[in-house]
Amino acid sequence: MPPATPAPLRFASGRNAPATLTDRPADASSRRAALVMVALSTGVFLGLAPLAALPLAPAAWFIPLFQSVLIINDLVTAALLFGQLRLTRDKAVLVLASGYVFAAVMASVHLLSFPDVFARTGIVGGGAQTTGYLHVLWHMGMPLAVIAYAVLRGRAAPLAAPAGRAIVRALLVVLGLAAACTLLTTLGNDLLPPMLAGIHYSSAFNIGRYGAWVVTALALAVLWQRRGPHSVLDLWLMVMLCTTFFEIALVSIFNAGRYDLGFYAGRVYSTIASSVVLVMLLGEHWKIYRDLAAAQETARSEAALRESREVLSLAMHGGRMAAWTRDLAHKTTWWSPEVQELTGWPAAALGGSDAFIFERVHPADRVVLRGMMDAAAVSEEELAVEFRLRHADGSWRWLEARCQAIRDEEGGATRLFGVAADITVQKQSAQATAELEARFRALADGMPQLAWMARPDGWVYWYNRRWYEYTGTTLQEVEGWGWRRVHDPEVLPAVVEQIRRSFDTGETFEMVFPLRAADGGFRPFLTRMTPLKDAEGQVLAWFGTNTDISQQHAEEEALRTADRRKDEFLATLAHELRNPLAPIRNAVELMKRAGALPPLVTRSRDILDRQSRHLARLVDDLLEVSRITQGKLMLHKEKVSLQDCVHDAVNAARPALEAAGHHLELHSHADPLLAHADTTRITQAVVNLVNNAAKFTPRGGHITVSSWREGQHACISVADTGIGIPAEHLAGIFGMFSQVASARERSHGGLGIGLALVRGFVELHGGSVQAQSEGAGRGSKFTIRLPLLAGGVQRPEQPVEERDRTTQPRRVLVVDDNEDAANSLASLLAHDGHDVRVAHSGEEGLRIAFELEPEIVLLDLGMPGMNGLEVARALRARVGRDVRLIAVTGWGQARDRELTREAGFDFHLTKPVDRDELEQLLLAGAPPGTGRGDVAAHPKH
Repeated sequence: MPPATPAPLRFASGRNAPATLTDRPADASSRRAALVMVALSTGVFLGLAPLAALPLAPAAWFIPLFQSVLIINDLVTAALLFGQLRLTRDKAVLVLASGYVFAAVMASVHLLSFPDVFARTGIVGGGAQTTGYLHVLWHMGMPLAVIAYAVLRGRAAPLAAPAGRAIVRALLVVLGLAAACTLLTTLGNDLLPPMLAGIHYSSAFNIGRYGAWVVTALALAVLWQRRGPHSVLDLWLMVMLCTTFFEIALVSIFNAGRYDLGFYAGRVYSTIASSVVLVMLLGEHWKIYRDLAAAQETARSEAALRESREVLSLAMHGGRMAAWTRDLAHKTTWWSPEVQELTGWPAAALGGSDAFIFERVHPADRVVLRGMMDAAAVSEEELAVEFRLRHADGSWRWLEARCQAIRDEEGGATRLFGVAADITVQKQSAQATAELEARFRALADGMPQLAWMARPDGWVYWYNRRWYEYTGTTLQEVEGWGWRRVHDPEVLPAVVEQIRRSFDTGETFEMVFPLRAADGGFRPFLTRMTPLKDAEGQVLAWFGTNTDISQQHAEEEALRTADRRKDEFLATLAHELRNPLAPIRNAVELMKRAGALPPLVTRSRDILDRQSRHLARLVDDLLEVSRITQGKLMLHKEKVSLQDCVHDAVNAARPALEAAGHHLELHSHADPLLAHADTTRITQAVVNLVNNAAKFTPRGGHITVSSWREGQHACISVADTGIGIPAEHLAGIFGMFSQVASARERSHGGLGIGLALVRGFVELHGGSVQAQSEGAGRGSKFTIRLPLLAGGVQRPEQPVEERDRTTQPRRVLVVDDNEDAANSLASLLAHDGHDVRVAHSGEEGLRIAFELEPEIVLLDLGMPGMNGLEVARALRARVGRDVRLIAVTGWGQARDRELTREAGFDFHLTKPVDRDELEQLLLAGAPPGTGRGDVAAHPKH
């Protein structure tokens, strides 16, 4: 199948202009130039023809000069046509270009054969007739090529082979034909009839010269008849044939031979004419490429315009926009296709007027829209208006129209150009934002706190109503950094420094500082400021609140006052309870030493003993809990064996267990369970658990005390078969004053603080306590976990305490305003062999002390007149350290101990005094020691 014929190359412009010499029509300027060329040629020919036979001197140099120019012109023209061939692929152009190559080759051979130029008989050899025959063949080749061009133009099929390959084939054919002509005129020189007789033409030459002349005229006629002068190539080919026709006439027809006027003039004439024709063809070629460049630029502009239109259309589609123009003279309106997305109707349905649109504009917006369009016609600025339009689906849409007038050279408005955009979503968002802002402001104005907002740099731009009501300021006064005017000047520098740090770092701000009210007074406010950030973490704004905490401060102060009063009450309660307990305990001790007593008295004594001890323990527990809750309880930790603490606790609780008829089972581990702990507090915790089990277990119950190691922790558990704990009470069983209902129904007494003490003591040691029970009537189990010391399990060495119980009489002074307490204690001490004196006031005690010079003074603190502290100071000032001062008082708080230490006391004992402790202090040479519970010993000053 033959290849498809390529379409002729054309400019990418609206004119669809040809882009080759064979298709480009000759414009008026080209036709004028061709006519001028033909007219000049005709004039020159008519002027030279009569003188053509005029003989002139031979000039051998003229031939190379003349024919070199012709050869160059022909080759350049051939190259130009071969270049056109790559665009047109036209066989006619290939034949024409080959004709120019043939002419150039034959001109070259003719030059080389011309006698007396390069050699006497020419370089190519031959004879006297070679040059003449070569001249005839040379001048006949080009006209024949033009005839073939004219015949093939528009009729022959395009080249099937690539242009380069076709050109190579044509050149080979041309060179072969030229070689054949050269061989014919050189080797066959003797066989051809003679054309020259010396330097003059013979009659045989007439056939050749007239033949070339006729063929040239025939080529001109064929080109004129078959093509018509409608292409620039045709036009200048005809000019070339005319000049060739005149050249042949001067050189071969009207002259007489070589070296006459016609010989020279014809060659000069043809050289000039061929050069002019070549220049004109090059000019036409330049015009083609100029137009091509312009067409390419136009194509690029059109492509850019199309791309811009596509981008604009895409942008308008994405932005829900449409363009429109209104011709003010003809009152017609044009809409872009995107209008269908805005209105629901295609652009064609809107018609050429704006009536269709105005009918669907909201009645309240028509006047505004029309006014904007009328104003735009007289204004030089862009105008905009928002209006509502009924969409094709029946809904109202918000549109924004913008337009500007296009004016003529005189400044009059000719058209309005504008765009319309659907802003329904923006309107809805703005409305939603406005509603949210209104709600926010209503919420912010209704909140009790002062509220405000600031820009990322800290510039405050909004305050709520509560701020203005409290401070009595206006926005103009406190905008930006004006809020500083309502701050306390002494606190303001610290506030500014900290809030600037938050603005710089983006961290939340929190601080308490006073703010001045409208009446001039200051109140404390808790101020918090939080950053509002975007998805990237950038601060968009700051929101802050000032919360009035004056009421909270007052309540806190009230709580502190109540707590202080509670401590004072507990201390006073303990003091008032201990004072009557002291003589009761002393009386019980005296009764124990009285020997055999009637059974009724003995039972009564034991009742008094148990109940007074129980009452003393309740007072101690109450004070211990108070100290724990306030964090004032001090531990005296040392390396101890928890197994020893368990055994001591069981021994301490054994009388209660035996009295209740319980069976005790003790499971101890060989491991001493060494810990860094306060022996007294741990023992007390275990005692509380065992007593609690004994209290809430029916008579004859079973109580198990176990201790073991779990990793680096010691576990101590107390399990019973008692009343159990309901599941709903397990979580709060360790709370202060916690008692389950079934427990309160039993008349065992107690304040419900024993388990709270256990938890407090254990947690102060870094441990934990847990309660377990399967429910009411199923018993309970309490487990303590305490951290152990790392290392071995060797039991700590216990110092051997040699207690000399032999009583060494002491001179003792008892000073107490409570006569029962003083007299009963004096009776006990006298029973033990001491020399005892009693005083019932501070002044009396001080007088007796100066007279008796006692070794030990047991001194009460709270006495009317001169109290115990004042007495102690007076004694220290008088006798120095020669007397041992022991405070015996119902006051046992930490502050009380500190006061006795400062006053010069050696020991601080709380009532009722522990008999063993007092005995130890009274023993001869007994060093100061520590007492039980809340009894504190002071080292000597």
